[in-house]
Amino acid sequence: MGDLTILVTGFSAFPGAPVNPSAAIVMRLLHRHTRRFRLHGIRLQTAVLPVVYDAVTRELEELIERAHPDAIVHLGLASRRKQVSVEACAVNRITTLHPDSAKRQAAARAVRAGGLPALRSPLATPALATLMRRTGVPTQLSMDAGDYVCNQTLYTSLASGAPAVFIHVPRLSGVRPESDEDAPWITLPALTRAVETALVAIAGHVRRMQRESHGLL
Repeated sequence: MGDLTILVTGFSAFPGAPVNPSAAIVMRLLHRHTRRFRLHGIRLQTAVLPVVYDAVTRELEELIERAHPDAIVHLGLASRRKQVSVEACAVNRITTLHPDSAKRQAAARAVRAGGLPALRSPLATPALATLMRRTGVPTQLSMDAGDYVCNQTLYTSLASGAPAVFIHVPRLSGVRPESDEDAPWITLPALTRAVETALVAIAGHVRRMQRESHGLL
């Protein structure tokens, strides 16, 4: 099999998060880690998506149509969480409570009218969370992608038929609390290394899925 195309997206700033580390991770992956991806037969496609309800689905669907990715990995910020979260599913629901970066509420309450209530990510596995955790970044498997644009994005990608996963990252560390010297130090380079490790593992997982679908195992 030839190279795999993996679409990796981050998000721009949104209300309450003037700096979104997911966009910075995407840029670092693209500019500093491409050699390792080439060695693993990964062709990276990247984008930074807007946190706008009525634009993100359209832009994402256009990206998928152009890139025809073998897998999709979305990165986003979960500012209240203390560790990386690998999201196992997306629900067909959008909040009407929280405005997007355009200061507008969602026009609809469902990501896709008539769609399944929930879609499961085939890439979100305990093994993936364990590999990321071994890089030194605390990581958990999560069943709650929320009901904001992050969940909307994951649902859209899974509905396209492509293997997809959403990885939420916490805020970057400022000063480690003196009362907790063992608290994890969440830095941009550390998060980037963890995501790089995840991408290599996902490529291997997708290749196994492709072999199985072709009856090669």
